[in-house]
Amino acid sequence: MAHDILLTADYHDRVCVIRRLNLTTREERMLPGVPTTPEALNRIVDDACLEAGSEGRVIWLQESTTGWARVKELIGDRVVFFVCNVLQMPLPPKARRRKTDKVDTARLQREFLNGDLPLAHQPPPEWRQLRRLVAYREGLVSRRTAVRNWINRYLAHETWVDRTRLWSPAGQARLRALLPKLSSTDAMIIGLKLEELARLDEQLKPVLLELLAAYNNCPDAQRVDAIKGIDVVSAVSIVARIGPVDRFRKADSLIAFAGLAPGVHQSDETRRNGRIGGGGTDRHLRHYVIEATMWARNLPRYKPTYDRVKRRRGAKVARLVVARMMVRSIYKVLREGVAFDPAPARKATAAAAACRFKPKRDRFLKVKWIQRGEPRIHHLGRHRTLLP
Repeated sequence: MAHDILLTADYHDRVCVIRRLNLTTREERMLPGVPTTPEALNRIVDDACLEAGSEGRVIWLQESTTGWARVKELIGDRVVFFVCNVLQMPLPPKARRRKTDKVDTARLQREFLNGDLPLAHQPPPEWRQLRRLVAYREGLVSRRTAVRNWINRYLAHETWVDRTRLWSPAGQARLRALLPKLSSTDAMIIGLKLEELARLDEQLKPVLLELLAAYNNCPDAQRVDAIKGIDVVSAVSIVARIGPVDRFRKADSLIAFAGLAPGVHQSDETRRNGRIGGGGTDRHLRHYVIEATMWARNLPRYKPTYDRVKRRRGAKVARLVVARMMVRSIYKVLREGVAFDPAPARKATAAAAACRFKPKRDRFLKVKWIQRGEPRIHHLGRHRTLLP
């Protein structure tokens, strides 16, 4: 007789806790203290496969924290492998008072059986390698920026040296000429900082060459590069951070993943939008897109919206709105494989606009009267219609 076996693992580097459930007989037992070794995990999976039979399945559940890649490589051909996104799971009422591996596995198993378990994306090896390369470059650039800021603040605090174009060849020559005039301790520290900057620049060179090679072999990155404000490195980084775009059902999902969607507090007919970002979002992807708005805001597709929002809400909010529009463009470019069109989007007809914004059909519409006495409709639903 075929049986489906559910194995829910709370994975750790040395010891795992596995909850074993026979979905046919509902027999359940705990396997505490399982060594995190290939031999121990293979033995548990082999026993489950033997009980499941030739027609049964073995299902493996694991959190998307660490180690899932090597576990999937070890047992993925014998089980149905799921990775759970625990960041999207609500905490139970007593989670802060009582959290154990046994409780965690029971929670994952319960959510899976109820059909409410949020699953995480499992990027293939080539995507993971590209993401590691992008993350390594980001770490080098972050460290270089920190060293430069330290030197800049030292000069502003201790000296009257001109700091304009400090990191150009002429500026670095001025900085090295300053070393003999400093105390021995400060000269040593500044000298070590400059050596660290030189090492970081040398480490960045092969990384940039590897990113350029990835760009030449990635049509998606080349299409994203067509957007003004996004260069070769940013295009590859954006594509690597997004991964396969098919995992996002719509553009709003990608906007939320980038941390550009506001938080929502809604009850009955009251709705308030909170801050952007939050858990489960990619702050690096958000950084790339918002930085690109410095140039993209002047494109014909985005400039009318940017100018309109800037007059009412200021430049920062206007750039945020342009960033959301850019993510929509990136989503379309990646999803449909088309070239980016910087021309303004087609305007909706009056009849279509009237049908779209009928107050009677939308419970989240509010009419706000401005000083001129004219009604202006503010839509409190999707963020792209928050604009005046």
